[in-house]
Amino acid sequence: MSKRTYHQFTLDPFQEEALDAIDAGKSVIVAAPTGTGKTLVADYLIEKAMNEHLRVIYTAPIKALSNQKYRDFKAQFGEEAVGIMTGDVVLNPTAPLLIMTTEVFRNQVITEDPNLEFVSHIIFDEIHWLNDEERGTVWEESIILAPAKMKLLGLSATIANAQHLVDWIKSIRHEDVALIEESKRVVPLEYYYYTKDTGLVDYDQLWHYYRQKLKDRINDDNPFGPTTHLDLVRTIQREHLPALFFVFSRKQCAIKAMELSTIANYLNSPERRIVENKFLMLFGPEIDWSSSTRQLKRLCSKGIAYHHAGLLPSQKVVVEELFLERLIKVLYCTETFSVGINYPVKAVCFDSLSKYDGHNFRALANHEFFQMSGRAGRRGLDEKGYSFAVVDLAYMEKSPPPKFQLNRLEPLTSQFRLTYNTVLNLTATLTQSQIETYFQKSFAAYSYHLSSKQLHAELAGIEQQLEGAQHHLCEAVGTFTCPLKHHPKRKEFEKLKKTYKALGPRKQTRVYGREMARKIKAWDKLLSLTPKSCPSARQDSCKEHSKSYLAIQQRSKELQTALAGLPEENAFLLEFEYKKTHLRQLGYMREDELLPRGTCASRIYVQELLVTELIYSDIFAQIDDDQLNALLSSVDFEARKNDVFQRAGVFDTAPVKEICEYIQSICGEDSVRYDPRVAGITYAWSQGSTFVEIQSLCNLDEGDIISVFRRTIDLLRQMREATSDSLLRTRLKACMTKLDRDEAAIMEL
Repeated sequence: MSKRTYHQFTLDPFQEEALDAIDAGKSVIVAAPTGTGKTLVADYLIEKAMNEHLRVIYTAPIKALSNQKYRDFKAQFGEEAVGIMTGDVVLNPTAPLLIMTTEVFRNQVITEDPNLEFVSHIIFDEIHWLNDEERGTVWEESIILAPAKMKLLGLSATIANAQHLVDWIKSIRHEDVALIEESKRVVPLEYYYYTKDTGLVDYDQLWHYYRQKLKDRINDDNPFGPTTHLDLVRTIQREHLPALFFVFSRKQCAIKAMELSTIANYLNSPERRIVENKFLMLFGPEIDWSSSTRQLKRLCSKGIAYHHAGLLPSQKVVVEELFLERLIKVLYCTETFSVGINYPVKAVCFDSLSKYDGHNFRALANHEFFQMSGRAGRRGLDEKGYSFAVVDLAYMEKSPPPKFQLNRLEPLTSQFRLTYNTVLNLTATLTQSQIETYFQKSFAAYSYHLSSKQLHAELAGIEQQLEGAQHHLCEAVGTFTCPLKHHPKRKEFEKLKKTYKALGPRKQTRVYGREMARKIKAWDKLLSLTPKSCPSARQDSCKEHSKSYLAIQQRSKELQTALAGLPEENAFLLEFEYKKTHLRQLGYMREDELLPRGTCASRIYVQELLVTELIYSDIFAQIDDDQLNALLSSVDFEARKNDVFQRAGVFDTAPVKEICEYIQSICGEDSVRYDPRVAGITYAWSQGSTFVEIQSLCNLDEGDIISVFRRTIDLLRQMREATSDSLLRTRLKACMTKLDRDEAAIMEL
């Protein structure tokens, strides 16, 4: 295989460099923009390993990406060669090429699974998920615990501190790790903001228009008309389709797609027939379709669609396949569509530049914006890719649109967190000194040492500068007793008083009048001290030096705050001991030895304490299989903001609540997640209700209902592996069978 090309692809220099490093047997991290061809590096590694009869694990951050990779690799290497493990799906787990979510890999390394013995490489796709607040810790634990003889290949979007990440991996794995960075995109991207009034403009033009318009306005009314997604689509549809339209709300994805379908149709009749046949092939005769499938077909027949986590798996598949066949011209989607799934387009549009992150609305981070925009620009098809963001000028002052800059990418930071499961597994497999080393190996500890060193060094330098600068200055500098600061402020003060007086009594009582009065009072107090008399030569000298002195002083304060904010060096070790105390109180450990409850919890990866307590209680004996499924679906269920369920008393929740309160009394409020509202739908499904009947019991999206059942199946599987009670194991298997049917069975693979 000659290096210049690989499967008819002429390699870019960074790809050649990566393949050379793989051939040299090194671990490799590739950081390059979306769409530059990082996956080719993984494909090469997998093919090479398969030819040499080695085993490879491929991990991805989200199930959608795992499923897509599974389909791709199966087509390439054949069904026998590929397996998949994603919590709720396990197929062919001893295959030479195994695709899994990072969680599953972490669980294997932490329990020292013997199946890892012959794996030569682990591929971490989207390794920058280390930064993810909810799940980043899983990446970190996986990298720390990955066996030394296993080589790593990490693929990442552009990251600000890639070298920092690689230095950390080198320091904990004691091996040479090649860092390959590419900053240039193959298809350059252009970024525009859009309003109906301005058309497509850059950041400065947008502000210029806004200020001009405010200056010219005649009355106090808002001079700006609203802009909708339809205005943007109309503007770009002739030259910039296909486009992805990111909307940060599932409901809005569907609504906007429907709105567009009332004014646009992008397909001719032969294309429409292809779409209709695809639906018939996947969903059978139209009479059996759900209303959402009918709606989706109506949209797809016009070349318009939407895609989010709330769709049924088969609906996602149909949208993705039509998209790949270029029959979808405008796809409204949520952010998950930008993760790894390789669907390049000509343009990416944003309905808004802020999103709700589960707690509040916030502006998109640089790295999020570039990750999503990176989908624009198809290699070999487009000369340029385009990113368009809709802006509302009425809110321009209150929340100005962010100005995204590639050179301002947020650095990766550690999200390392300790779960009770990790504590039990570390205690079971490592000695005390190995555990101490383990925490020192975390990316958090590494970053802490690095930051601490840098901050102390900078602070020492600044202390010296401050000492030097003080010779030129008196102690009044920067205060209102210094004439330099006092006199200009006094002038400003007099002017303010005049303006206030001119307002007249009526306007003085208005909001801005009251605000002025408050300012006058505060300034009066500040300026009541008489300024020192000070020779003008002295004043000139102070003027010259005070600015830099104050800046240095400010920086010194910032550094001290940053140092104070660094975590305690042994924070993880302290937390580890603290959690071990809880586990001893609960009867999971005696000293450092795992008791039966502890061994059980070490094999459960969601809500391990609650699940273990349920297994050891007599609750299961008093309920039937359908109630058991209902109870387990309530464990770890996280309702979305507006979820509504029909009330259903499926089982007596009092004993479960008691267990929850007992755990919380020892381990704190956050140690348990349990929401029995969801029990009703799982109970009905377990009893054999149809999917349509289930939908009448709640307002959840179809995909979310399926997800409740699949997560329950996953938990049942974990419990089967955690318990040695053969009767319970048989029963759990029967419970899984009741849920794993029809729409909830895995069809998309």
